[in-house]
Amino acid sequence: MYTDMFKTFNDQSEKAFGPVVKFNQLVTKNFTDLTNLQLDAARQYAEIGLSQLQVSAQVKDVQSLMASSSKQLETMTRISQQMIEDGKKVAELAQEFKAGVEALVAESQKK
Repeated sequence: MYTDMFKTFNDQSEKAFGPVVKFNQLVTKNFTDLTNLQLDAARQYAEIGLSQLQVSAQVKDVQSLMASSSKQLETMTRISQQMIEDGKKVAELAQEFKAGVEALVAESQKK
């Protein structure tokens, strides 16, 4: 008797809270992925900035200034490419999250 009652309660709880738990898992995964992306980007941009500081610190004459200027152009190209790649990664994460939410909504509407 009590077994059936607990089983019924458990089934009802799962139906009621199952979608919420799945949504929370989806949000947690998305937040984790986005945080890791931001940390990687911050590390890469910090490395770029530090390398620029090192190049600037080595400027002593006109020739080293010219070399530094060309290095800055290369760095700007690298930063532009990195920003494009980071934007694509964020867009992919957003698409994955959207698809996950849509799947959860479709699944909950079936029930």
